[in-house]
Amino acid sequence: MYTQILTPLDGSATSEQVLPYVGSLANSLSLPITLLLSVEPEHPSVGQILNPTLHLYETNFHRASHAQAYLERRAAQLREAGLSVITKVPVKEPSAAIVEEAGNDPGALIAMASHGRSGLARWWMGSVADKVLHTADNPLLIIRSQPEVTADHSALERLIVPVDGSELAEQVLPHVAYLASAMKLPVELVRVTLSETEYYQAMSMDVRVLPPTLPSFQSISETLDGEAVTYLGSVKARLLREGVPSVEERVLQGLPADSIVDLASAGGTSLVAMTTHGRSGVGRMVLGSVAERVVRQSGGPVLLVRAAHNGHVPLTGAPAAA
Repeated sequence: MYTQILTPLDGSATSEQVLPYVGSLANSLSLPITLLLSVEPEHPSVGQILNPTLHLYETNFHRASHAQAYLERRAAQLREAGLSVITKVPVKEPSAAIVEEAGNDPGALIAMASHGRSGLARWWMGSVADKVLHTADNPLLIIRSQPEVTADHSALERLIVPVDGSELAEQVLPHVAYLASAMKLPVELVRVTLSETEYYQAMSMDVRVLPPTLPSFQSISETLDGEAVTYLGSVKARLLREGVPSVEERVLQGLPADSIVDLASAGGTSLVAMTTHGRSGVGRMVLGSVAERVVRQSGGPVLLVRAAHNGHVPLTGAPAAA
C-alpha cells in the first residue's frame, strides 16, 4: 500500500524523535525513506545585495547546504541499519514543501513529530503538522514529542483502531489490514459508547430520577453496547479475511478520546489508527476532534487517514506489489 516514508525534520532533537518509528516501519515494510528539511526562502536585504560576502551565513544557498549536511548525517545513521534513504532540501515554506513532495507520490506515508522548534529551519512542527494534516491527501503518522524515544520503545506491538460505525471511519481499515498483515500485529477494534454521565447530560438533567416516559440509562446502554458488539464482529470478520493475524473487540464507555488514550497507554507500544473525521449514527463521536485529542494526549504514534466523502472505500489490505 505504501511506497515510501516521507519524513520531515527541522534540525531539532524533538523532530528526530520520529526516526526510531520510521526505521522500525521501513524495516518491517521494506520501504525506502525520504528525509526532508525545508529551508524557507529569505529575500536579500540591501546590505546583502551590496556586499554578499559579509552575509554568507544568511544566504539561502548556505542554509540549504547546512540543511543538506544535517540530513546526510541522519541518513547515514539509518543506512547503517540497512535502510534505503534519500534526502531532499527544498527552498520553500515547510508545510507547502511537505504537501508538494507527498503529492508527487500518493503512496507516500508522511511521518513526523507533532512539535519542536529548530534553530536551523525555524518552524514549529505542531503548526506545520496541522497544516499538512488538513492539506495533504497522504496518510500521516504523527507522534507527540517525548523526553526520550528509543528503538526499543518504537517496536510496535499492536494496532488500536477506533471505529464509530460510519463508512468514513472505516476508511482507515485498508491501512490497518496492510500494516497488521505485513507486520504480524494484533488488532484491537474499539467502539466507544455513551457513558452514564453523558446520557444524563444529553437529557439536560442534573438528577438521576427520570420520568417514566424516558428510557433508563441501563436500557439505552444495553442497546448501544449490543449494537456495538454486533458491528465490531462484522468488522473483525472482514479484517480476518484479509490476513490480519488476530482481532480483539472492545466496547468501552466514556469520552472517546480519553478511552482511546487510556487503552493505548495500558501497556506495550501501540499504534492508534483512525480517520480524521466521521460521525457516528448517534451523532456523538466526531473523529476529527477526537483524533486531535488523541494525538495531543497519547504518548505513542497515531496514524491519521483523511476520510474521503465520495463513498465507501473497499477493504483490500493488500501490500503494493514490489
